[in-house]
Order: sequence, then C-alpha cells, then structure tokens
Amino acid sequence: MEENNMINGFSDDDRQYLQMMQDNIARMANNSANCKTWMVTIVAGLCAIGCSIKDMNGWIFLAIIPVVVFWYLDTFYLQMERKMRNRELDFILCRKNIKNPKDENYLKALYNFSPLEKDELTDEEKNAGFVKTSCRYFSKSIAPLYWGIIVVIIIISIILNWD
Repeated sequence: MEENNMINGFSDDDRQYLQMMQDNIARMANNSANCKTWMVTIVAGLCAIGCSIKDMNGWIFLAIIPVVVFWYLDTFYLQMERKMRNRELDFILCRKNIKNPKDENYLKALYNFSPLEKDELTDEEKNAGFVKTSCRYFSKSIAPLYWGIIVVIIIISIILNWD
C-alpha cells in the first residue's frame, strides 16, 4: 500500500510534513512583514503627533523605541524562518537517503518540528542549500529599513527643534 502512495519518492506522510513545514515558514514570513508594517505605522503616528506639538522638545526620539522593538521581533522571525527552512531541507535530504519508511531515523525526522540551527556551514551544507541562522540583525533584508527609519527620526527631530 505504501508503494502505491509514493510520488517522486515522497509518501503522503512526507508531503503532509512538508506542507506543515511550509505553513510554519509562511507564518514566520508573514509575522516578519507585519513587524515592518506595525513599526512604520507607529513611527508615522508618533511623527505626526510630534509635528503638531511644538512644546515637547526632543520627545520624538521616543519613536526610536518601537523601531528597536520591532527590529528585534523582525530579526527573531527571520531567524526562525531560516531555521525552519533548514529543518525542511534536512528532512528532504534524510528522506532521499532512507528508502524504508519504517526506518527509525526516518520516523525521527518525520516527527521533528524543532528549528534546525546552523551557525557555521560546511561546504557540503552550503552546496545542499542550508543557510546560516546566526544573528540576523544586520541582514540585507532588515538593517537598511530600520537604520533608514532611525535616520529619518533623527532628521525630523533636528528639523522640529531647529531654532
């Protein structure tokens, strides 16, 4: 029965596992996008309030707090997304190497949803498609946005307090 359900070397259980992993990865990517959206909305609101209140010099620097908080959250979700991608790739490679679906290593891989952390990669892992999951605060997809917002906040504060 198991042989009939195999398509491209993957059983129905394999495809369900991979679908659950993809759902988790998509959720992490969505959370990361929501962090950026909420951060821009809150900072824009604080800047709008800051432009209307002239008596409170320098208070607009408070807008840096949500930037830092959402920067941390965005980095966390990006890191979790990469760890889940590594786990998914690890399962695919494991499944290709194990032909018996009753093998103990296969069953361990099938029910393992813990994120796979890779701080250092060997050349073989790089070629297989694994990615580093170490600190991502200065990733190309995160740092320019958050540093840019901080610079804009500082410029707005200077302009508002120019006397």
